[in-house]
Amino acid sequence: MFYNIYYKQVFRFAYYLLKDTSACREVVSNVFFSVWRSKASLTKIKSIEAYLYTTTRNEVQRYLHRNNDYKNVSIDEIPIQLEINEDETPERKLINEEIEAFVGQIIDELPEKCRAIFLMNRHEGLKNAEIAERLSISESTVRVQMKIAIEKITSQVKQQFPNLTFITLLCMLLG
Repeated sequence: MFYNIYYKQVFRFAYYLLKDTSACREVVSNVFFSVWRSKASLTKIKSIEAYLYTTTRNEVQRYLHRNNDYKNVSIDEIPIQLEINEDETPERKLINEEIEAFVGQIIDELPEKCRAIFLMNRHEGLKNAEIAERLSISESTVRVQMKIAIEKITSQVKQQFPNLTFITLLCMLLG
């Protein structure tokens, strides 16, 4: 009965993440097997839907890692080639300047340590290990602070400029 109630939701979520029906079947099967194995502790769960979504997301990640379909790529590894367009209109230049000013404002509003780490990485070109050494903190702290900075910047820019493309945003962050 549990399977019949939640199968469609779990399958849809897995398909949203994988876009592959056969992979979804495997993931969904593993999710319900996992639920079956931990059935004794299900009574302690407050939101079964949240539990199923989390379990499905985790199982999708395991599936992708097992099948080598997933590769972590550092933002530093993404090749960016900016073309200088001599035909750029004054309006486009003004919009770009506005976006750059907005990103600068967001960076200025970041917490002090987070801002310092972000600027050392993006403007000084320092690697995580170099930043960690310079600030006497761990590399994992540097990674977490960079993640926080990038998430805050991208979320606020997306709110302010919803039509901005991902590549343009990346160029702003890396530039």
